[in-house]
Amino acid sequence: MIDDTPQSAPAHPATFDALRQDIRDRFQGLSPHLQRIARASLEEPNMIALNTTQAIAGQLGVQPSTLIRFSKEFGFAGFSDLQKVYRQRLIEGEAAVRDRVSVSATDTAPDVEQLLTSALEAQRGALDSLEKTFDRSSLEQAVRILRSARHIYIAGLRRSRPIADYLHYGFLRSERACSLLDFAGGMAAPQIATMEREDVLIAIAFPPYSNPVVDAVMDAHVSGKVVLAITDSADSPLSRYSNTALLLEADATSRLQPIGAAITLAQILIMAVT
Repeated sequence: MIDDTPQSAPAHPATFDALRQDIRDRFQGLSPHLQRIARASLEEPNMIALNTTQAIAGQLGVQPSTLIRFSKEFGFAGFSDLQKVYRQRLIEGEAAVRDRVSVSATDTAPDVEQLLTSALEAQRGALDSLEKTFDRSSLEQAVRILRSARHIYIAGLRRSRPIADYLHYGFLRSERACSLLDFAGGMAAPQIATMEREDVLIAIAFPPYSNPVVDAVMDAHVSGKVVLAITDSADSPLSRYSNTALLLEADATSRLQPIGAAITLAQILIMAVT
C-alpha cells in the first residue's frame, strides 16, 4: 500500500541560537553565494533583522531570490520567516540592553581603582591561557611558514587592527618585506590578486569577524595563496580557510576584549622570524 500522506517540510530552527548553530554546522556545504549570506547572518544579525530584502541583497551583492533560497535551505518558507528569528532575538535582548544603558547613565563616578583591577585581571587571564593552552605545534608551523615567506601581507580591522599594526611595525623594523592590506583605499583585493606563491597572508579577526577580513581570506584561499590565521576557534571562518591557525581564547566576561595575549603572540612571531 502506497502512503500518499503529504510529507511535512523539515522543521526550521525556532531560536537564533539554534539557527546559528545550524548555519555553522552546514556552512561548508553551502554554495559561495549562500556562504556570503551565512557569514553576514552570523556576524551582523541586526542587519538581517532590521533591513528589507532588497536592502540586504544589495549590501551583500546577491539577488533577493538568493535570500529566499538561503531561507528555504534551513527549513523556512521564505526570507520573512527567517527574519522573525532574528527580530525575536532583538526583542528578547531589549531588557538586557536597557539594564546596561541604565547602569551607564547612573554611574557618573566610575571606580577607577576597580576598572584598573578588572583590566589587569583580564590581561593576566589572557596571558595565563596563552601559556597553558596554546598549541605549540601550530606556532612552530607558523614560524616555518613566515620564515620562508618572500613578502608578508597582514589583514586586521577593529580590535584586531592594533595587532596587525604591531606585526607590520615589527617585521619592517626587522627589514622583512611586509604590507598591510589597504581596506580603506579599496585595494585589498588587488593586493591579494598580486600575491606570489611564496607570499603569506596573516589574517587576524575575532568575533564578530570583520567581513572585509573574511573576504580577503576567502579570496586568498580560493586563489591558492598561503594564509596564516590568528583567531579564536577552529569554527572561525578564518580557521576554515587557512593553512595554519593560531587560536587565542576569547574572554566572555570582558566588555572590551583584552589584546595582551595577541600582542605577546605577535612579539613571538616577530622575534622568531627575524
